Amino acid sequence: MAMFAGAALATVSLFGGSAIAVSPPVTAAASAPRAPQPEQARPNILFVLIDDMGWADLSVMGDKKVQTPNLDKLARDGVLLTKFYDAAPICSASRAGFMTGRFPAEVGFYSYEGSRESNRALGQVDWLDPEVPTMARMLQRAGYATAHIGKWHLGGGRDIGDAPWPTAYGFDQSFTTFEGLGPRVLVSDEERFLAEQSDELGEGARFWEIKTKLTQLYCDMTVDFVAQHSDEPWFVNLWFNDVHDPWAPDDESLSDVMGKGTSSDDDRYLATLVKMDRTLGKLFQRLKDMGEFDNTLIIVTSDNGPSSRQIYYQGGDTAPGSVAHLRGRKWSNYEGGIRQPLILYWRGHTKPGTVDRQTVGQGVDLFPTIASIIGETPPASLEGVDLSPVLTGHPVTERPPLFYAYGKEGAPKQPPSPADPHDVAPPFAVRDGDWKLLAEAGGNKPELYNLASDPTESKNVSAKHPAIRDRLLAELQRWLRDRTTPEKGEGLESAPTDGAG
Repeated sequence: MAMFAGAALATVSLFGGSAIAVSPPVTAAASAPRAPQPEQARPNILFVLIDDMGWADLSVMGDKKVQTPNLDKLARDGVLLTKFYDAAPICSASRAGFMTGRFPAEVGFYSYEGSRESNRALGQVDWLDPEVPTMARMLQRAGYATAHIGKWHLGGGRDIGDAPWPTAYGFDQSFTTFEGLGPRVLVSDEERFLAEQSDELGEGARFWEIKTKLTQLYCDMTVDFVAQHSDEPWFVNLWFNDVHDPWAPDDESLSDVMGKGTSSDDDRYLATLVKMDRTLGKLFQRLKDMGEFDNTLIIVTSDNGPSSRQIYYQGGDTAPGSVAHLRGRKWSNYEGGIRQPLILYWRGHTKPGTVDRQTVGQGVDLFPTIASIIGETPPASLEGVDLSPVLTGHPVTERPPLFYAYGKEGAPKQPPSPADPHDVAPPFAVRDGDWKLLAEAGGNKPELYNLASDPTESKNVSAKHPAIRDRLLAELQRWLRDRTTPEKGEGLESAPTDGAG
C-alpha cells in the first residue's frame, strides 16, 4: 500500500484504487533542514498509543479474561513500568502532554477538543499552538523521518476547519481520522456524524472505511513509511482508535472471547483488545522481516483510563475495561483514570524481564527521555524528567511534583464526569512523592491520600496531616495561578459529550 511519496507530496492508496496526491501545508518547522546524523546509530522510535485502555487490561498486568500475548512478550523482553501516569484523564489533554512534555493546562488543554463553542466554554484552545516545542519537531531536526498515523485530536474536527495539520508540529507526513485535518480516513459505521462533520471541512484527501479495519490500515501505513525510510532513522506516532468505544472487533476475535466478559459490551471490548494485540503482533513480525525491529525503541501505553459512560452501568453491570483495585476511570483524576502500564522495548538496550514498580513516570516524561536517548538537548520549558535509566533496570526514584487540571477554574463549562459517583474526582490535583492531593476550585474540599499505603484512595487523611495538606494545596494553587493559560473567551452553552475523547 503506497501512502506517501515524500515529505512534500503524499499519496494515499484507497485499497487498490487510484492514489490521491496531497500537498500538505509547508511550515517553517516542516521545511527546516535536518541536522546530520551522528556516527553512532540512533534507534528508530515507534510510539504506540492505545485509546481508553484500563490499567489492568493486558494479561501481563493481571487480566484473566483474555490473553494479549504479543504485548505481554514485548513487556517481558523489555521493561514494564506499573506506575506510569497520563498527563490528564481525557484524550486531547493527555496527548498534548505526550507531544509537548508540559502539563496540558500550560498549553491550553483542559478536556477533549470539541466544537468552538464547547472549547470557549471550557476556556481552552481550539488546537495545539504549532510554536510550542514538540517531540516530533526535535526528532525531525535531529535527522529523523517522522510520521503521525492514527488518531490526532489536538485540533481539527467538529466545526474547526482551520486548525494546523499534524505536519505543522514536526511530522513530515500524517494520516489521521475525523479528529484531525490533512489526509484521513472517515469512519463509515460508528459515530458517523463526526465523520460527516470532518468531511464537510475539506482540508486533505479523505476516504471512508468501517472502524474494525482501521487498526490494520494504520499498521500497513506504518510498514509502508518504514520501508521508504529504512536508510535513515524514523519516528512513527502510531495512535490507535482501539479500544475507545464504540468497539469494533472482527468476527474472529469476537468469536474467540464470546462469554468471557461480564456483559455483551464487555465481550466486544475484550474482542477489540485481542484484535489490537494480534494486529500489533503482525506489525512486529513485519518489522522483523524488514530488519527494522532490533534497532527500534517501541513505546506502548494508553492515553487515559477506560470508558465510564452511564450506558455501560445498566442493570448493575461494570463498565468494560479493568482498573483492578484502583478507584476512578476515564474523566477522573483518581488513579484509575490516569494510571497506565508503560512498555519499553529496545533490543540490547532494555533489560529483559524488568518490572519497575518504583518509578513514577508521566506522559510529560517521554519528550525528555527520548531526547536523552538520542543525545539531544530538550527545551528548558519541559516539565518531564528523563526516564532512560529504567531501560537498564535502574528506577528513577525522585522527580518534581505532578500537576493536573481537568477543567479550568472559573470556566462556565466543566468536562464530563464518570457515571459512578465513587469515581468522580475533584478536578485539580498534585502528586509529590507518595502524597496526592485533590481539590475543588478555590482549594475547596481537599482530599489527601498516601498512595504507598492506600493505592485505592479510600482513606482521605487530609484532617490527619494538615501540614502536608496545606503545603500541597499551596503548591497546587500557585501552579494554577502562575502556569496555566488565560481563559480563551466568554463561555457559552455546553456541547453534547457524544464522542468525548
